[in-house]
Amino acid sequence: MMWSHRLVTDEGFIQVFWDTLRELRETDPSVTHEQVYELLNDEYREAFGEDRFKSFDAFRKRRDRR
Repeated sequence: MMWSHRLVTDEGFIQVFWDTLRELRETDPSVTHEQVYELLNDEYREAFGEDRFKSFDAFRKRRDRR
């Protein structure tokens, strides 16, 4: 995927989240929000050596505030 540069900001992470969810659900409608979060958080961790958000719940709360 290599979205790591867009994952740095909250806005970028959230936009990539929605784009990725939409793309993955085209082939597998059962993909969950948490699965997409984990996929992106894993990519962020690989690029930067730490998690972007502490948990899916922390991400969800930030996402839903925007």
